[in-house]
Amino acid sequence: MLVIPTTLTVAFVALALERFLGYPSPLRRLVGHPANGLYMLNGVFTALVPDAEAAPVRRVITGAAFCLLAMSVTLALAVVATTTLRNLPYAWFLEGLLAVPFLAQYALRVRARAVADALDTDLATAQSALSHLVNHDLSQMDKSETARGCLEAVAENTATAVVAPAFWLALFGLPGIIAISALSAVQRRLAGDNKARMFAKSIDTAVNYLPARLTGVLFAGAASMTSPSGGARALEMIWQDAGKAGNLISGWPESAMAGALDIRLGGPRRYGDTWVERNWVGDGIEHLTIQELRAGLKLLAQALTLFTLLVGIAAAFA
Repeated sequence: MLVIPTTLTVAFVALALERFLGYPSPLRRLVGHPANGLYMLNGVFTALVPDAEAAPVRRVITGAAFCLLAMSVTLALAVVATTTLRNLPYAWFLEGLLAVPFLAQYALRVRARAVADALDTDLATAQSALSHLVNHDLSQMDKSETARGCLEAVAENTATAVVAPAFWLALFGLPGIIAISALSAVQRRLAGDNKARMFAKSIDTAVNYLPARLTGVLFAGAASMTSPSGGARALEMIWQDAGKAGNLISGWPESAMAGALDIRLGGPRRYGDTWVERNWVGDGIEHLTIQELRAGLKLLAQALTLFTLLVGIAAAFA
């Protein structure tokens, strides 16, 4: 008997499998990571993009063309593969299994936990672990700033690396999650040129806009499971401070986490030799310790569990 999957079922399977197994290391060593394949595929189109010496308008236009072409080719391949896959028995499980590498719950928790495990005993090791989540020079940060940076990275990556991929997977199946993974690969290819990257960055903001807000609500809901007042504070901080983050994507997750944990995120800091001014988000504890960091990781686990359960319930009634 052929089983035609609903995309919600596919999303639930992918979330449940990836939550506990991640992308197994033996498989990664054997076939690599699909995201690297997307990155290499995009390399075929990089000849379209002029160097940084070209006129800004030309770089913007060719960057947009590169983004659209790379995503269109990737999406077409994904649609063909998915159409073929759905003629097979247990297609819902196979499609969910193929979506696993494009989610990052497991990796996010492992990397954040590595920061927490080293924070009190070896700051350099903690910062090295955090460097897998952020692209900044962390060497001038103290323990409190490192803990804060980790929680900020957890909040934003929950939105962009877990909720957003699963959101588009739930709506459009495997092509949805592969398309936004291709978009991330395009941004990596164009990372050194803000003009060429402008279109891809705008699309990235658009596809993460709703998932980021859903992430904030998930953090508030997860906090309410153990502390109704924590959930209420998370919602209060979203209303009060989400716009202060200076980023349409990180504002809701960061402010919700700050409210739920009764801490302050954001704030000015030094990245290497560069002093960066940022608004504070939240009005709680400013000097963070390992206790606040571990509380944040617990909140992350609760939010991911809540998200998976909600997708599962939606799939059951779809």
